[in-house]
Amino acid sequence: MPLGADDLAACFSADYPEARAKFLSACEAAGFETVSHLNPVAKGPDGEDLVTDVASRGPAAASRVILMTSGTHGIEGYCGSGIQVALLREGAFAALPDDTRVVLVHALNPFGFAHKRRVNEDNIDLNRNFIDHAAGAPDSAVYSAIHPLVAPKDYGERPEHWDGQVLEWIQANGMEAFSAAISGGQYAHPDGLFYGGANPSWSNLLIRKITKEAFAGATQVRFMDIHTGLGPFGEVEKIGLGDAAAIARARAIWGEDVTDLAGGQSASAVVSGDISAACYAATGEIEDAAAIALEYGTVDPVSVLRALRFDNWLSMHAGAPGERAAPIKRMMVDAFYPQNDDWRESVVRLARKAVTETL
Repeated sequence: MPLGADDLAACFSADYPEARAKFLSACEAAGFETVSHLNPVAKGPDGEDLVTDVASRGPAAASRVILMTSGTHGIEGYCGSGIQVALLREGAFAALPDDTRVVLVHALNPFGFAHKRRVNEDNIDLNRNFIDHAAGAPDSAVYSAIHPLVAPKDYGERPEHWDGQVLEWIQANGMEAFSAAISGGQYAHPDGLFYGGANPSWSNLLIRKITKEAFAGATQVRFMDIHTGLGPFGEVEKIGLGDAAAIARARAIWGEDVTDLAGGQSASAVVSGDISAACYAATGEIEDAAAIALEYGTVDPVSVLRALRFDNWLSMHAGAPGERAAPIKRMMVDAFYPQNDDWRESVVRLARKAVTETL
């Protein structure tokens, strides 16, 4: 049963500790078992532990498994956590079909969630980290050429100057080229935007462990990863992940409006190393596997990029005055987690629909 406005708003949180407490409480009330994984290399803003929690319900050896993740991109976990808590409190998983197991991963990137960053403790964009690192990183030459423009060391002092140069580059080369160069993923500049990392991150290794265990006895797998920051306010793009056969399966489940990320049909740039690589690697010989990203719109792309650039600058200037940090974190929250009841209602309603279609 859908929650009323006040109860729905109460599913969302003001910070990571509150979100985690609500998630664990909702899991207990809904009969889910939980396992917690401590991040061994990072702490929260006040020195608190950072934990990824995994909750499950249904037979351990179920042949049909639904996996839903939140917080892959840290701060986007505010939305993902709120959705997971709302679905649990509404009883969305109360009556599972036979031989079905649901696994909810809360705050896959707890550092970014707690610090209101999109990236992890190593400035890694987790959704660009799932490449085959042993085979070598994709070419980052295009990003390298504009890195001084999008992540200058003095951006915090001169944003108008650097914003102007970025606009000049876009006018000369086109917005599509800019989006591909910036957000597709880069592996040459650890201090830059959308950095994919030189090695698998802690969160990368963890989700590989989680998926391997979750899919061990499965013959059907459904994966949903919750994101924000791209698209019209409060609307969802169902981004299909995987090859052509996987996209066809996704459309049969979630609708013909599922877009094809690898095929260049999404509002997102084609990216390298997204999290579905871990999902599909864990499916092994399973043919009936499908994955989507639920991407919820917030504000315009220019505002999102501006927030990311300021946040990147702040992270590279640990000695920046405290009064600089607060407005930058406010920009990040505005870009990825609108404080708006209509937006919250919309994202939960659309997630509920996707979960119903999955079940």
